[in-house]
Order: sequence, then C-alpha cells, then structure tokens
Amino acid sequence: MHDPNDKTQTYQYHLDTYGKDVNYDDFAANFTGKKFNPKDWVDLFADAGAQYFVPTTKHHDGFALFNFSESVSRRSTVHYGPKRDFIGELFAAAKQHQPHMRRGTYFSLPEWYNPKYKHGGSFAGGPPTNPYTGATLDYTGYVDVDDFVKDVQVPQMETLAYEYDTEIMWCDIGGPNDSANMMSKWINWAKKQGRQVSFNSRCGLAGDYDTPEYDPNPTHPLDRMWESSRGMDPHSYGYNHVIPDDQYMTGEEIVRTLVDIVANNGNFLLDIGPKGDGSIASIMQTNLRDAGAWIRAHGESIYGTTYWSVTAGADPFRYTATEDAFYIHHLGKPGSTLHTSDPVPFLPGDKVTVVGGDAHGSEVGHAWTGVGTLTLNLPQNVLDGDKYIWTFKIEYVR
Repeated sequence: MHDPNDKTQTYQYHLDTYGKDVNYDDFAANFTGKKFNPKDWVDLFADAGAQYFVPTTKHHDGFALFNFSESVSRRSTVHYGPKRDFIGELFAAAKQHQPHMRRGTYFSLPEWYNPKYKHGGSFAGGPPTNPYTGATLDYTGYVDVDDFVKDVQVPQMETLAYEYDTEIMWCDIGGPNDSANMMSKWINWAKKQGRQVSFNSRCGLAGDYDTPEYDPNPTHPLDRMWESSRGMDPHSYGYNHVIPDDQYMTGEEIVRTLVDIVANNGNFLLDIGPKGDGSIASIMQTNLRDAGAWIRAHGESIYGTTYWSVTAGADPFRYTATEDAFYIHHLGKPGSTLHTSDPVPFLPGDKVTVVGGDAHGSEVGHAWTGVGTLTLNLPQNVLDGDKYIWTFKIEYVR
C-alpha cells in the first residue's frame, strides 16, 4: 500500500476506492467475523482430509486474533473490530469436534509499523504513516514497552505455547528474536508433559522443517523434512474478491499437488483465505471437500507414509511407502496395461491391490520377470472406479 510502483497497484486501488484519508487501521471496523462458526471451520478441515491446521494468529500488521496481557498490547480482535478471540474459539471447537487434528499457530515475528520494532529493509518498523500525506499515525492498540522482542514478541509466543496449547509454532520472517530461549523452554516443558511439539525454519533457528512457498517440489527435497505452502488463490494467501471461481485450486489440483509433495518427503499446507465476515467462499469449500473425498479414500497411501529413496517417480508415476507396503500412484486414468520400468520393490508372492475408488481392495493381475518389469493388468471396473489418481498397493508377503 505504501509503494506506488508495486505490481499489485494496491497504492492506486486504495486511493481510487477509499481516498487518501482512510488509513489501514480504519478497516478494523469492516472486520466483523459475524459469520464465523468455528465448528464449521474444523469440520471443513476434516472433510478436506487435513491432519493439522495452522491459523494465522498475527500477521505482519500486528493485528492479533487471540488474547494476551494488555501490558503487551491491545492490538487484537479481542479489543477492536469483532471483539472475539477467534483462535481460542477455533481451538476449542477442534478439541471438541475434531480431536485427532493437530493444532498449529502461524505467528509473524515482526510487526510492520510497531513503534518499537526497528530492523530496516521491508520491515523498517513504525510508527505508521499515511502513504499519501506523509502524516504520522497512531498504531491502534499500541502499548508503550521498552523492548519489542522481550515485551511483545516473546510474551505473545509464550501465550500461544502455554495458554493455547499450540503444537506447531509456525513463525514467519525471522528478524530480531529470542527464539533460542523461548523454544528451548517450550520444548522441554512439552517433553515433561508427554506432548509432541514442533517449530518451522522461520523462527530465527533452523527448526524442524523447511517452508517453501508456492513451490511444490523444491531443490534437494529429500535432504530434510519440508512443508510446501500456498493459497487456493493462484497468487495470494488472503481472500481477494476479484479472483474468479475458476482460478481457485480445484479438487484434482489439490490431490495432484499433495501426492507429488508427499512422494518427495514433504507436507502440504494449503491456505484458505476467509472473508472479513468469517465465512469461507463456497467454491473453496466445494473444492476442498472434493479433494478430501479422494484423500480419505486413499489415506493409507498418504498418511504415515514416507518417500522412496530411489525416486519420487516421473510422470505419470509417484511413489510412497510404509514398512509393509509400497504404493504406486498413477496421475490420471491409466490404460488397461500399466507398466513401470522403475525398480519398484516387488517380489514373487507379493499381492497387488487397488487403493481407493469403487474397486478398493480388489486384487490386480500382474506380471513380473525381474527388477523393473512390473506390469499390472487392469480390468474395466478398476479403470472406471476412480478419478484424478489411480493408486495400487504392493503388499509385501514375507
């Protein structure tokens, strides 16, 4: 919004639509959340096949969606706009209605315009200014503190860790932090509680996993754990009302992306951009549930699997594995004879069955004369019985 040369032309759009005297914090009044139903949200996540979720608790604008001490800040939805603790409501609904789902928290370490945050670059700190007049503005909800990291960042992270029981601390940006102390205390505390927790690579530390954005297959994907994130929107994590329905990720695109990522040792964190009233666009819900129907039906080939160290597979194949089985994923509908020259771990006596679809569990005829010669013979009911990706299981018989 401050850069008139930015490719998004947000500077021009704001000026033409709202005028120069409407400031960023004025939009808090438009954030009502009146249609937010936390049970509906967590049920949708489950319908989509998700095993964990990571809501934004505070983005770079510093406007938080959870509650914390007023000695830290009052810049939150608890004090302005909807006057609700959205994260608290969402986590309570998850614990009650979808207790199997792990709960994470996205948290921006810096705040764009907090008067006590000074770092330079694109996060230069505050106080905020009007981009058209240059006037200095109040930072809504600001509480004067001595040190941003010690008095704002760390207390908010500790609130998420200990009061909201987050299991995943999903930091963003990095910059000034005290994560070494904060994370070590949290991890040791969690261990004593018998809980498993994790944090990503953006907390100022190496973290447990890397986090590429809009990149489903990063360089050297097998070096360590990683999680690819992107929005259902082709360009943005947030809701954009000008994006037509046909540009959102379809159920098929979600499924294909997920299988590709899992075959390459990654997780898929798919962003849903809700509207200001707390509702989720119907096209997003439809496509998520469509993807979820496939994911749940083929769950054994996705959840709890690992990558095959030989190859993730080249189109049209992807591979996943467990200790007891090996899964062949064929992208798109195969022909009646499916042959792979990859040295899949098949031995005489192993059983091949269909995973998912109408023919789930059916045994598949096959031929094998040596490494790299596996051929599957697929009857019509198998070909007609699924969509998007056809999956076959080699069950080891030892």
